[in-house]
Parts: sequence; structure tokens; C-alpha cells
Amino acid sequence: MGSLYIVSIIIIASLIILSYVIGRKNSNLKYVAPLMVGIISVSVVIVSFLIGGWTGMRVGTIGFVAFISSFISLLIISVAEIVKRKFN
Repeated sequence: MGSLYIVSIIIIASLIILSYVIGRKNSNLKYVAPLMVGIISVSVVIVSFLIGGWTGMRVGTIGFVAFISSFISLLIISVAEIVKRKFN
């Protein structure tokens, strides 16, 4: 269970950094990375049902963690953008 927390923190941090780097060039694209990871993770969860067994369960768990992480990073990016606009 502890390794899922580490994977989640790594995904959240990498998505926030990637969104920041992309958002510096074009501010509309900063939301694309978390949304794409969310879509890919949903498809991974669907594929995990086709795999079945313990392997499918592991793949589904990682996909679910990636989906939750992308949602959390999207919330963090949105709140940071709102705070940034409010104080500027």
C-alpha cells in the first residue's frame, strides 16, 4: 500500500511540473497533460478487466491510482491558477 502512495506522489509531481512547463509557453495547454493521463488511465482500467487475474488487478490498481493522481493534480493546477489570478 505504501508503494501506491509513492507512485501517486510521483505522478502528481510530474504532472504539475509538466503542466507548468507546458503552461509557460501557452497557458491554455496547462490542463492538457492531466486530462490526457486521466483518459489513458481510464482505458488502462478497462483493459485490466480484459487481462483478468492478479496481473489485471495490478494493472487496474495502477490505472486507478493514475486517474486519481491526474484528478488531484488538475485540482491543484486549477486552484493555483485561481489564486494567481486573484492576487495579480
